[in-house]
Amino acid sequence: MALRDLFRRGRPAGPQPEGVTVRLKPHNLPSERRAGRVFPGFLWWGLLLASAFYVAAHFSIVTGVWPQHGTSPGAGGTFIRDGVALAAWFAVLVALRGLGYRGSWALVVLPILIFSITRPTQFQLFTDPAYQATGSARARANDLKATRARLTSIERAYSEERRAVVYQGTPPEIPDPFARAEERELRSRGFFARSAAHFSVFVAPFALLVGFLLSREPGVMRWVRNRRLIPFVPTLGIFFVLTIGFTELGKVGRMTPWELFLPIFIVIWAATLAEDAYNLARPGAVIEGRRLLNLFLYGAAPVIPFLIIRELGLSIVLAGSMAAMLLVGTRRGWWAGLMLVVWAALVFAAFNVDERSATRLELAYDPYKDVSQMTEPQQEAWAAKLHQMKLFDANVIEGGLLGEGPGRGHAETAPNAADDGFITAIATHWGWAGAVSLVLLYTLFIVQLLSAAARESGAFERTLVTGVAMLIGIPFWLATLGGIRLIPLTGVATAFAAHGGAKLLASAFAVGLAAGVSHRRAREDIMDEALAPPVAGPHATGIRIR
Repeated sequence: MALRDLFRRGRPAGPQPEGVTVRLKPHNLPSERRAGRVFPGFLWWGLLLASAFYVAAHFSIVTGVWPQHGTSPGAGGTFIRDGVALAAWFAVLVALRGLGYRGSWALVVLPILIFSITRPTQFQLFTDPAYQATGSARARANDLKATRARLTSIERAYSEERRAVVYQGTPPEIPDPFARAEERELRSRGFFARSAAHFSVFVAPFALLVGFLLSREPGVMRWVRNRRLIPFVPTLGIFFVLTIGFTELGKVGRMTPWELFLPIFIVIWAATLAEDAYNLARPGAVIEGRRLLNLFLYGAAPVIPFLIIRELGLSIVLAGSMAAMLLVGTRRGWWAGLMLVVWAALVFAAFNVDERSATRLELAYDPYKDVSQMTEPQQEAWAAKLHQMKLFDANVIEGGLLGEGPGRGHAETAPNAADDGFITAIATHWGWAGAVSLVLLYTLFIVQLLSAAARESGAFERTLVTGVAMLIGIPFWLATLGGIRLIPLTGVATAFAAHGGAKLLASAFAVGLAAGVSHRRAREDIMDEALAPPVAGPHATGIRIR
C-alpha cells in the first residue's frame, strides 16, 4: 500500500476492483435535494450579492455621506450594530444547517435578502445629524448640516486661490464626523428604550431560531393547541393594561410593544380553528353559544385594544390575518363575504369617528383645505401633516429611475421616512427600479409563505402559516401603498424593511414558526416515502451520470 493511500478518505486497504470510480456531488443526490439539506444555488448567490451590497453601501455612506453631512451622536454604535446584525443572520443560517433543517430555505433566506437591501437606507437615516432631532434642535441641526455641506463642497471643488477669496481669512474649522459618531447617544428616551432600539436588530435572527425550535417539535404545538388559554389570557391581559394605560400616547417609551403579541394571537387563533374547523364551516353550527363565545374571545377580543388606542392600521393587520385564516381553515367563501362587510363597516366608522383617520383621508384626496376656517393651532397641525406627505412625494420624484445612490439625496428631510415612508426613502436612494425590485422580492417572500401553507395537510399548520404570511404581507402593502398615497393609511411598520424593533422581533419569530412547520412537513414526507410500498413496474437498467 502506498503512503498516499493512508490519506485517501474511504478507500479500503488491499487490492481494488477494476472499473471506473464515479463521484457524485451532493447537489446531484436526489435524496439530499428532497430532504432539503442542500442550500439552493440561486439563494446562495443571492445571499452573497446582498451581503456584498450591504457592506458596500454602508462603506459608501461612511466615506461619502458622513464627511459631507456630518453624523448624529452614536452613529458609530449604529455602524457596529449593523455589522453584528449581518453576522448574526449568517450565524443563524449555520445553526439551522447544523440542526438539520429540511424545510424551504427560501422562507429564511428571503427575509435576510430584504433586510440586507433595505438596512443601508435605515443606516443613513439614523446616522443623519438632523433626522431624529425635534423642535428647535432640528432647525439648528439642519443649519449646521447645510453649513457643513457648503464648506466641504468648497474644500473639494475650489482651488486654493478661490478658497482664499471666499473665506477672506482663516477657513472655518470643520468638525470631524467620526469623532461625533463615537459620542454617546443622548435622547429623551430611557436606557431600556435605547437598548431595545439597538439590540432588537441583532436579536431578531435568534428570535427566528427560537420560533423554529418551538414549532419543529409536534409536542410543543400540541401543548399550545390543548392549553391555549394558558398563553392567551396573560397576553391579552397585558395587552389591555398597556393600551388602557397609554391610550393617549399610543406608545410605551416611543415603542409599540404590542407588536410582540401578534404572533401569539395568530398561533392561538390557528389552534381554535383547527379544533372546530368542521363546525365553523356550517352556518347552522356557527350560531351555537359556545362557538360564538370562542369566536369573540379568540378572534375579536385581541382586536379591541387596537381600537382603544385608535391604531387603525394594526387592527386591519390583525383582523385581516385572522379573516384569511378563517377562510383557509373552513374553506367557505361566505366567511370571506361576511368578513369584508364587517371590515368595510369598521373602516367607514374609523374614517368618520376617529379624527386622525379622517385627517389622513382628507390629506390623501383633498390636501388643499381652506385654512381660513381653522384656528391657528389647527392650521399649524394641518400644515405639518400636509408637509410630511408632500415630502414623501418629493422623495419619490427626486429618486427618478435609478436613484441618487446609497445615502444620497434628501430622504431624511421627510418625517417618519424610516417608518411610514420607507418606500419613499428607498425610491430616493435607488429610484423606481430599486423600489419595484424590493416590491417584487417581498412579494416572492409572501408567495413562498403561502406555498408552504398550501403544502400542509393539517388544519392547524395550514392556518398558522397562512396567518404568518398575512401578518407580514398586509403591513407591507399597507405601508407601501400608503407611502405613495394610493391608500389613506400610514402608521404601519413593515417587517425586515422599515424601522421598528418590536415589529422586527415579532416577524422574525413568526418566520421561525413557519420554517419549523415547513421542516416538519419535509421530514414527514421523507418518512412517508420511506415507508411506502415499492411501486411495481418496468424499470430502466443502467446508470445515468450527470
